[in-house]
Amino acid sequence: MARQKKYGCLLVVFLLVVVVGTPALWWAWKYYQLPELPDRRNYKTIEQRADRALAFAHRHNMNEHYVLFVDYTIPSGKPRLFVWDFQKQRIVASTYVMHGPGGGSTDKKPRFSNRPGSNCSSLGRFLVTKDRGTKLKRSFRLKGMDFDNQTAYARGLMIHSSKWVDSHCWMNYIPLHSPSCQGCVTVSSRGMSFLWELINKEKKPLLLWSFES
Repeated sequence: MARQKKYGCLLVVFLLVVVVGTPALWWAWKYYQLPELPDRRNYKTIEQRADRALAFAHRHNMNEHYVLFVDYTIPSGKPRLFVWDFQKQRIVASTYVMHGPGGGSTDKKPRFSNRPGSNCSSLGRFLVTKDRGTKLKRSFRLKGMDFDNQTAYARGLMIHSSKWVDSHCWMNYIPLHSPSCQGCVTVSSRGMSFLWELINKEKKPLLLWSFES
C-alpha cells in the first residue's frame, strides 16, 4: 500500500511537471528559434515587394542594403517583421510585432489609422530615423513617407520592444495591451536587439514598409 501511494505521488508530480512544463517549453521553442522564415506564400509576397522597395530607397537616398517589411496579414503569434537583405536577396532575420489596440482592433484583426490619438497601427512606407522616444531610449522614431501616413512622427510612432510581446509570443495572437503598444511597431526584446545593432551601424536610414498582403 505504501509503495502504491509513493508511486501515485510520483505520478501526480510527473503530471504537474508536464502540465506546467509544456507551455514553458513551447514558449522557449517559439522565442529562441528565431529567425523563423515565413511559409513560401508569405515569402513570395515579401520578395515581390523587394524591387519596389529598393527603387523607393534609391529615390529617397535611403539604405540600399537592408529594408524592413511588416506583413500585418500574418497573425501576431508568428514573426511578421522581416529584414530583407538586398545583396543576398533573402530574409536574414524576423521577429514578432504587436499592433495597436485602437479603432476597434482585436488581437486577430488590426484596424489601421493615421489619426493622432487613434492608438492604431499605420500602413505604408516609413523612414526609420535614429531619433529616440522621450521615454523609450532604445527605440527608433518613424517618419511617414506616404501621403496617408505623414502624421507618424508627430504621433510618436517608433520601433521599440516590449516584454509583453516576449511573454505572449507563444500564443496564436498576442493579446492587445495599450501600455505596450499604441500603434508603434512593437517587437520582441530579441528582435529589438538585432534591429538596434543593425540600424545603428548603417549610415543611411532604413525603409520600413508595413502592409496587408
